[in-house]
Amino acid sequence: MPVHHHAKRQHGAILLESLVALAVLSLCAAGTLSALEQMEATSQSLRQLLTDVRTQNDRVESASGR
Repeated sequence: MPVHHHAKRQHGAILLESLVALAVLSLCAAGTLSALEQMEATSQSLRQLLTDVRTQNDRVESASGR
């Protein structure tokens, strides 16, 4: 019977290790998704800023008689 009890304990340890690994992977995936969303928001802000700068540049060039 001790061998059977040891196998049960080992199976439980493997299950626990697997659950911890899955939790860590889930957290990594969530962090990656959050970072990608932040990068997309930053990219959109930069595109808007570039558009605003170009518009302002065009106004300055028009006002200076170019």
